[in-house]
Amino acid sequence: MPKTELKPFDVTIRVFDPTKGMEDGQDYVLPVDSPDAEHAVASTMANAASFTRKVEGGKPLPVAFTCIKVEPRR
Repeated sequence: MPKTELKPFDVTIRVFDPTKGMEDGQDYVLPVDSPDAEHAVASTMANAASFTRKVEGGKPLPVAFTCIKVEPRR
């Protein structure tokens, strides 16, 4: 089975409180090696929850994610 060639991308996501709107969110630029831009976005969004705080004082926090930009990394 041939190996899939991976290309470097920078995926910018915004993590925000959906009750306050996207404008108050925090942006993260994440380097991703992926076969194409669509896969880079999908895998980044799927992993976004792993580094985001979701609970405070035993109560769940409202958290949402969106992709703002994907571009080839140099």
